[in-house]
Amino acid sequence: MSDFKGILIGMLVVAVLYMLDRYLPRWFGAIPGAGFLGFIIYIVFTKEVSLLSIVTVLLVGEAVLNGIWIDALVNRKRKMKKEE
Repeated sequence: MSDFKGILIGMLVVAVLYMLDRYLPRWFGAIPGAGFLGFIIYIVFTKEVSLLSIVTVLLVGEAVLNGIWIDALVNRKRKMKKEE
């Protein structure tokens, strides 16, 4: 059950970040990515995990966070062009 709870919390965090990226400044999208990278580095040095699994989590997590950030930036550009 704790794995399911972790997945739900992760999905909630991604949803909140998706909504926040729409309304906060452009540079805000870099903060969750840097925080996630710091968290993964912390996990690597404090827990006994395999390197392959943690690299996979890092790549997938960064891809999701950067995808949200880039999508928000593209949507802002489209919105600005429509307003002109």
